[in-house]
Amino acid sequence: MARNHVERLGEFREILVATRREGVRNVHHTRDAMRASGFQIGDSDGSSYGAELKVLQEEIEAVDRAIEDEKRLALALESASQSRRPTKPRIVKGT
Repeated sequence: MARNHVERLGEFREILVATRREGVRNVHHTRDAMRASGFQIGDSDGSSYGAELKVLQEEIEAVDRAIEDEKRLALALESASQSRRPTKPRIVKGT
């Protein structure tokens, strides 16, 4: 069975979310390692990831919109195909 567009987009979204989570995890790991090594770290350290995080989040939101669009398209196609189905003629008995 071929995968549909919504499933593929969902899988792509999962990759983007995993990438976002890994980036946040790396920022915290780096900060913890630096503190453990005796570095004095301010609260703003790690903010350089913010620009990358913003881009990832925008990509995730774009995929969410694409998923909704594909769902709407599928419904429209389904509705159009149902309306084009020929109806059986009704046989009316004469009185």
